[in-house]
Amino acid sequence: MQPRYVLPAREPARTISLETKPKQVDAWLLRLPMSNPAEAAEELADYLATLNRADVSHDVRAKVVERLYPVLEDVIGSLREQYGSVALPLPTKQRHNAELAQRLLLECADCYKTLTLEWLSKRFHLFGGNPLPHYLQRTLLTLQSILEVCYETHESCPHGIWVDLHQTYNYALRSGLKDSVPEGSKHMLSLEQIYLATLLLMLADPYHFPQSELPWAKDIIARYANLAQLHPAEDSVKGHAGLFLVEVNTDAPPRPLAREPHPMNPRWDLLLTTTELAKHLALLSSHLRGQEDIEKLGLPEAARDPAYVTMLRRLKLNWGASLQRMAQRRRLQNGREFEVSFGLKSVHALISPPSSGDAIVYGSGSHEAAPVPLRCKTVNDSMGGLALRHSGPGVQIRVGDVVGLRQGGNVWSIGLVRWFRIPAAGEVFFGVQLLAPQADAVHLRRLDNGRQWPGLLLLPNPVTRQAPMLLSLPSAFAPDITAEARTARGKHTIKVEKRLESTPSVDVYRFHMEETVAPTVAPRG
Repeated sequence: MQPRYVLPAREPARTISLETKPKQVDAWLLRLPMSNPAEAAEELADYLATLNRADVSHDVRAKVVERLYPVLEDVIGSLREQYGSVALPLPTKQRHNAELAQRLLLECADCYKTLTLEWLSKRFHLFGGNPLPHYLQRTLLTLQSILEVCYETHESCPHGIWVDLHQTYNYALRSGLKDSVPEGSKHMLSLEQIYLATLLLMLADPYHFPQSELPWAKDIIARYANLAQLHPAEDSVKGHAGLFLVEVNTDAPPRPLAREPHPMNPRWDLLLTTTELAKHLALLSSHLRGQEDIEKLGLPEAARDPAYVTMLRRLKLNWGASLQRMAQRRRLQNGREFEVSFGLKSVHALISPPSSGDAIVYGSGSHEAAPVPLRCKTVNDSMGGLALRHSGPGVQIRVGDVVGLRQGGNVWSIGLVRWFRIPAAGEVFFGVQLLAPQADAVHLRRLDNGRQWPGLLLLPNPVTRQAPMLLSLPSAFAPDITAEARTARGKHTIKVEKRLESTPSVDVYRFHMEETVAPTVAPRG
């Protein structure tokens, strides 16, 4: 049974000006403006779009695409260099580059899907080997790259990507090709390995990842994806943790059975089992917390970063499918409006008391402008947080950012950005986990080396059972460090205890208030 692909309509009656002879194609590729990746991408995408709609022979199409593919990879890499490290949401130019990369990959995927169906429709294959593993591998790799562009830019996934992925793997599975590695491929990965890695990256929930941590997750998948398994669906295993249903005839990613019980079709549906993978990540997390050498654990140098353990814990929970919502979301018909500010320094400046002689000025003495809060509306809420929407320019957002929220003239609540998506230009949806209904903006001085930073103290609250927490800039403190906290009410000595979380934007610690330093009173003359 052939894969069920949706492809562009052929236009045999149309006069198409398309150079398809090898020498013509080579000469055309040499004329591409490679110093201008955006222009080169436009020309390549237009050429592939025309080729995908042209009624040319299978052999011609295959020879042309093989000449184009290395150049396409170079252009995609150049485009990624221009948008990959830019703060989100992307500015107009970088967003255009990301859209071009996605368009070029979509046209490339259509070309390899076309080659697959053309080969399968041939009645006889008299000469040469079987190119199907090669076509299927290129299709999977290209579709995987499209998803990665979406994850890197926090854009929504194009329609049709998941059904094409499922159909490609399902054909490989049913035809006995799932373990094939195309001869001569620079990607020494079987079709199942590529598909499995794509499923696991989606289930890692990349929209909850800081940009810097996405490569870490991909590295973990490359190292340990073999601990996950794909097998035909069985109703008898419904409801177990670590099981995800893959419906191969739908345009939908896998869904966790433990959270979303769903009828299964054993004839077509597949189950992804991640239990052993989640157990292994739990073991790695335990060893890292025990300060075991990362080389003995077989982990990269990035594992020395405090945020790495947080990422492992998040992957373990996501791949173990063990998280249950503690409170249901309430969808709001008419969103409430909040003032919102992102970043520890910005929030610190907003909640600091009015400037006085010894007050902390925003930017610690620099000439930075005071932060201007954004106006956002709620999409839904729960006991633990909010989902909000901002329309218009002026927002820069990162997963793990400190967030200040205020409604009306109330005090500023404190939270962390847990995810965000950019469904369209000028629009951002983001989720905030609330940490405390209010905080103290403090000036922190380490007693061991005298270095100073702004910070936020989230004081204990017996009503909400909130533990005392310190929010500081990354790597400013460490467990068992003593610091002086200067507030509007005076000076306090605090003992920094356990690190609760680390993100690229902030470290979160538990702390203990040791004593209050009484203000000095000048003697009477």
